[in-house]
Amino acid sequence: MQQTTWGWLIVIYLFLGGLGAGAFLGSALAYKGFFGKLNERFYKFGFLLAPVAVITGTVLLLFDLAPSAAINPFKIIQLYTQPTSMMSIGTYLLTFFIIVSLLIYLKALKANKICDHMLMLGVILAIGVMGYTGLLLYVVKAIPLWASIWVPIIFVISAVSTGISANAIVTLQAGHRLTHSVHKFHAVLVLLEIISIIMLFAIVSREPAGFASVSFITSGTLAPVFWIGFVLLGLFLPLVSASGVFLGNNCCVTTDGNTCLAHAEINSSIVNEIAVLIGGFCLRVFMIFGAFYIF
Repeated sequence: MQQTTWGWLIVIYLFLGGLGAGAFLGSALAYKGFFGKLNERFYKFGFLLAPVAVITGTVLLLFDLAPSAAINPFKIIQLYTQPTSMMSIGTYLLTFFIIVSLLIYLKALKANKICDHMLMLGVILAIGVMGYTGLLLYVVKAIPLWASIWVPIIFVISAVSTGISANAIVTLQAGHRLTHSVHKFHAVLVLLEIISIIMLFAIVSREPAGFASVSFITSGTLAPVFWIGFVLLGLFLPLVSASGVFLGNNCCVTTDGNTCLAHAEINSSIVNEIAVLIGGFCLRVFMIFGAFYIF
């Protein structure tokens, strides 16, 4: 039986929560020089997107899981009173991440200097938020598609991938180039995402409900979302685009002697980065709407 409890609000939360946390992690890596010399717009936008996206996603999550909290704030307080429940753990993670990410953004905006300890705390919380978007599904053992450790793994990978793409779009739109390290790191993420989704589908297909989910996703109503939105746009296109980096096609010279755009820069076009965002959203769509309970 197909699950109908969770719908679009959860899909959007899963996407925005992962996007914000992933953008923060990408910004932290860029700020510390992990990606080489990048324009500061890359990490400053990520530090801004992080709290905005997570706050928006959290509000939607509350509306879906605790709609009465809108008229009874005490319901929100109750979410902090059960530290062993998944909802309370997520509430603490989201709350602390929002606070820390806001402080880091304000610090980066004003002083352009961020405390290393605060940045490390933000990274830990970001990983926690990314993992929580997957654990929220993982704890529902009655749905084989969700009850696999590969769910939080693929959600973390996808979150980092979409976060980096969001930062890259703003950077590219401003006319700044991305480094080869960004492209290579992103390509590795895509490869890991491919491996993770294959492992997830292979494991969950062993049970009837899991097989029904995989069949519905790959050959049923959700097939266009999976094959076009996720596989083609979210995986294949960025992977092909990154192939130039691995092949070393970094630049070329025209017949008149002028240096043209590097192949790696062409592959990092805004269109490709938007495709990654579409793929990340489609992942959440088929994971939610393609879930079947154990028969």
